[in-house]
Amino acid sequence: MSRANQPAHKVVVRRNGRNEIRNAGQPLNRAKSADQRKNHQRHEQRGHIDRNSLEEYGHYFKNGKLVSIEDDAPFEFDVYPSNEDNHRRYNAIGRLITDYIYGLLEKQCGLIRIPIPIDAKRSEPTGFFFASDNLGNAEYLMIIIHGTGAVRAGQWSRKLIMNENLQAGSQIEYIQRARACGYSVIVTNTNLHTDESSESVLNATKRIRGSGSPEEHAAYVWQFYVRQCAARRICIMAHSYGGAVVLELASKFTPDFDKRVFAIALSDSPMRAYTKSFNKNVVAMLKKKAINWGASDRPVNQFLFDRDYGEVRSAGHLAHEWTSHTAFDAIFKFFEEERAKLERNRN
Repeated sequence: MSRANQPAHKVVVRRNGRNEIRNAGQPLNRAKSADQRKNHQRHEQRGHIDRNSLEEYGHYFKNGKLVSIEDDAPFEFDVYPSNEDNHRRYNAIGRLITDYIYGLLEKQCGLIRIPIPIDAKRSEPTGFFFASDNLGNAEYLMIIIHGTGAVRAGQWSRKLIMNENLQAGSQIEYIQRARACGYSVIVTNTNLHTDESSESVLNATKRIRGSGSPEEHAAYVWQFYVRQCAARRICIMAHSYGGAVVLELASKFTPDFDKRVFAIALSDSPMRAYTKSFNKNVVAMLKKKAINWGASDRPVNQFLFDRDYGEVRSAGHLAHEWTSHTAFDAIFKFFEEERAKLERNRN
């Protein structure tokens, strides 16, 4: 896929006692970059202060990689003497990246932000997920579900986004390939349980109705959007804890799920732990539809073993957070093959 590029915009830079306005991607004088870094580090060592943009932190995305505005150096975690300040800075930048990726889902992937609950009162907190504009007429739908933790819609791994690139850590390549293959797309936001917008401080501790947990969020989306959409056939891509969310959907909407879901791709999901809480009939239903690409140093897509919930293949990487990215081509080949079977049976 083509990597996400930062839209052109201006930033203000303080140099020699004066403010200068320039493009965010425009490098500074290389001869002075070392002095500038020292000044920046001295400023950073005073302690972390939350800032309002990536540019205020001295970073931007160039060719999908988070780098320094000054000299395109990669993101660095350790900039403060205090590890606590470094973690605060890391999390603050991560939250800004979440908003940045939300923007990419809308502008680059053409998705629509859909608020939930659908009947929200003015005084209650709201959440959202993303969907393509062809949800009402596409025959095939792909549902994308991330894991647990700090990630939000559009992300597989914050760590990979910040330290590697958007292609490895975001869901953008999945969304773009799915749309190119004619799928409508739903990108869930299963970790958004409270209103995180800057205007909603008073609502911060209140759970979003319909999104109190990952399972509740996905069930709400299925109940009010998936069941009503045009798609006769559905495939699901889920990372890590997303496998538990898939089991909940299969259990809660069994007839509809069994009839419409034709393929389930999982990436390094610890399903043996999750299946213990579900009816054996639900687990057996998954076995006919699911493949789990687990962390392994075996060649990507190599068969590893069978489980009660489905087949396990190698994702081609030992690191958990890399598995969605390294198994990307194998997963879409699986979807393509299962979709072809449906087409042959229909004809």
